[in-house]
Amino acid sequence: MANPTLEFNYDISCPFAYIASTRVEALASRAGAALIWRPVLLGAIYRATAAPQGASGSASDVFNPTKKAVAAASMQHTLRRYKIKYNPPPQHPRRTVNALRLLYALEGEERRVLTKKLFEAYWVEGRDVSDELELLKIVKESGIETATGISEKAFGDASARRELEKATADAIERGAFGVPGFWIPGETWIDVSGQKRKGRFYWGQDRMHFVEASLSALKNGGHWEHVSDLKSLMPRCIPDHKITNRVKVEFWYDFSSPWAFLGWTQLERLKRTFGTNLEIIMKPFLLGILFREIGAPNLPSSAISPTKAAWTRQDHGDWVRFWNAINTQEGKRDKNIDFHWAEIFPIRTPTVLRCAIVDPQTVPVLYRACWESNANVADDSVLIKVLDKGGFDVLDGAELLKKANAPEIKQKLRDSTAEAKRLGICGVPTYRVFRQDSKGDWEHVGGLVWGQDESNVIEDLIAGWNGEDTAALAEPRKTKAEDKRIGSRL
Repeated sequence: MANPTLEFNYDISCPFAYIASTRVEALASRAGAALIWRPVLLGAIYRATAAPQGASGSASDVFNPTKKAVAAASMQHTLRRYKIKYNPPPQHPRRTVNALRLLYALEGEERRVLTKKLFEAYWVEGRDVSDELELLKIVKESGIETATGISEKAFGDASARRELEKATADAIERGAFGVPGFWIPGETWIDVSGQKRKGRFYWGQDRMHFVEASLSALKNGGHWEHVSDLKSLMPRCIPDHKITNRVKVEFWYDFSSPWAFLGWTQLERLKRTFGTNLEIIMKPFLLGILFREIGAPNLPSSAISPTKAAWTRQDHGDWVRFWNAINTQEGKRDKNIDFHWAEIFPIRTPTVLRCAIVDPQTVPVLYRACWESNANVADDSVLIKVLDKGGFDVLDGAELLKKANAPEIKQKLRDSTAEAKRLGICGVPTYRVFRQDSKGDWEHVGGLVWGQDESNVIEDLIAGWNGEDTAALAEPRKTKAEDKRIGSRL
């Protein structure tokens, strides 16, 4: 079959699109895909999708201070892991419409070269890409053959303007609400409503393993479980899974989050991967109370655009598919994730969390009741039936519930929620990694890691990365077949 096509949507003004631009060529090469560089106007996408953004036009401006701090730390992790130079301009965002029109005055390799040069000018050199004379300097510095023929007239070129508008409109129609975006025209899939669709949109530099999986899967019927060593597509700094010293991972969670549920499903795999020197410490707390304390909406999906909210459900489904495919490849050592969106949402979880504090063995039963069985665990009678069905040896459901309502257990939950706020946690799941040194002392490494989609970061921190150095480049592990192909070219 013909090589698949990957369309890369970006705006020079987005730092995450810049990060993606440093990785997308290698991804396309590994997957044997034809890469098309197709810039879009981010501001127009924001307007079309009613995306919330601050006065300066940046989406992150609307984050509460706690979330801003966590997101900034995550950004630094990403830059270090991929060894990306980063020196943002003093004023951001800058107007990029003329820069993007310039790109549509070019095609193929010249567009790729100038794109890379524009990203470097914006995010490394801090240059003003909104200035027309500065843009023309950047074009000349890029070394492209047609540079001498480009002048101020290019900024008003009607054809370039139409192409940019068409690319932006196409991205919006496909489901874009931001950049970077990745469009795979050859992928056939079933959306959340059960409809079969042709062509698939992915968003985010941290979802590029999905893009690579789908491109690779086009050669074998579109099934991710047939992609060789699927888990290895998530980039790692330290691929070694052997740890000699003890490591503890705190898992901060609330049953109310479908994302924390996904993170919980992978804890057993983590323990198998790293062996008996790894200990997982469960840290339940009240997410709704934390949201209120830090100024976050009680229902995060209500604070994003409808387009992004729809994509979020699609993205969650991708993660279920990804983890289930990995489980299949590893011999189905864990129960499959049979996810079901809760009909009563948000789930009220104070009593459920207190049950987990009384008896941590109830966590699997309670999590699956919330996100697989669609049980209304906020109803005490339902909760008792769920606990009774779990078949715990010491207490039946009613007895456990009685203990969960004891004043000291309520205080423990209040204390853990206060601790979550003190630590700077902004959501769930959040991980904290501690390593024991040769003297027996414990060291916290890597700060707060928020999101089950950062599982590769957690694995690196467990394996020995300290979250600070840039000595090891995060990259997908090569299969033996790929190693052989690469070796034949050297």
